[in-house]
Order: sequence, then C-alpha cells, then structure tokens
Amino acid sequence: MQELRSTDILDKEILSESRKKAEKILKNADADCKELLDSLDGEIQKARAEKQKFYDEKLKLFEKNKKVSIPLEKQRFKITFIENAVLQNINEYLKSVDDDKKIKMLVSRLQDCEVLQKSTGGQKFTAFIYGFDEDKVKAQLSKKIGKLLDKCEKTEFGKVAYETDFGFENPQGIILETEDKTFRVRLTFSQVLEQILDKNREELTSTLFGGDL
Repeated sequence: MQELRSTDILDKEILSESRKKAEKILKNADADCKELLDSLDGEIQKARAEKQKFYDEKLKLFEKNKKVSIPLEKQRFKITFIENAVLQNINEYLKSVDDDKKIKMLVSRLQDCEVLQKSTGGQKFTAFIYGFDEDKVKAQLSKKIGKLLDKCEKTEFGKVAYETDFGFENPQGIILETEDKTFRVRLTFSQVLEQILDKNREELTSTLFGGDL
C-alpha cells in the first residue's frame, strides 16, 4: 500500500515537472514567435517605406519631365502648325501659276553665266529635272547659262540630291550638276521653302496669324 502511494506521488511530481517544462517551452515559443512577428513587421514597414520613396521619386521625376515637356511640345506643335500653314499657302499659290512661270522663278535664282564659269572652272552642267517638261526647262536654262548647259535629263524627287519632303502636292525642281559631280546647284521648291522657313519664320507667323502664336 505504501509503495502504491509512493508511485502515485512520483507520478504527480513527474507530471508537475513536465507541465512546468512544457509551460516554459510554450512561453519561450510565444516569445520567439512575438520576436519573429515583430521582426517581420519591421521588415514589412521598411520595405513599404522604400517602395513609397521609390514611387515618390518616380512621381516627382514624372512631374518634372511633364513640366519641361509641355512647353517643348507646345513649341513643336506651333512650329509644325506654321510650316503646314506656309506649305498650304505655297501649294495654293503654285496651283494658280503655270509651269513656264514656275521655271522662270527657279531659274532666276541661278547665278549669271560668268559667275558660274569662274566657280566651276568652265565645266558644263547636266540639268536633272523632275515635275517639269524638259524642253521648257532647257529653253530657259539656255537663256540663263548658255553654253554651260550640256544636257537635260528626267529624274525623280530626291534621287539626285537629298531633299526634305514638305508634302508638296506636285514636287518640282531642277538640279544642276557639273561633269565631275563636285559642284551642284539646287533650284527646287523644297529649297525655296527651306529658305523661307529659315529666314522669315517670324514674319510669316505675324502675316499668317497676326502674331497670335
């Protein structure tokens, strides 16, 4: 009977000790979990702050670029609008003029025969023509530069010399080139428009739009 009591007491002591150890383990586990969760929360907050800073900087850069780009886009739009308006006016004018007058307008821009002869060492020119009748061009060029004109040939816009495509409805021009190809003269409406836009943009803006742009 005494032995049974001793065994019972021993069991209780073992259970009590086990319970204490279990409680201690659970307590430690709770502390570790809390520490882990606190650490994770800190990492999450840190990551959130870094992302927030990243996107704030992106937003500031976007706003800055937008403030810079809007005036540039406005200026670009204005320039394009002016060029289109000038081109439209030139196209309308050219529609009302016959080819003989157009050729005369272009040929009149050519230097005199003596000046060309000195500049080229007396070399003769081939006239590359697009948008005009060859015989009409030859007749007017012969009057202007005489014996310096060798021959006339048909060509296409932009084939002999690079030219900006301003959207002319009917591109027309004459390109003179010496025999050794070292001297070239452009007598084209693309060239005319380039020079007009370069030299008279402000005047054209005022004339066409009353200085409103």
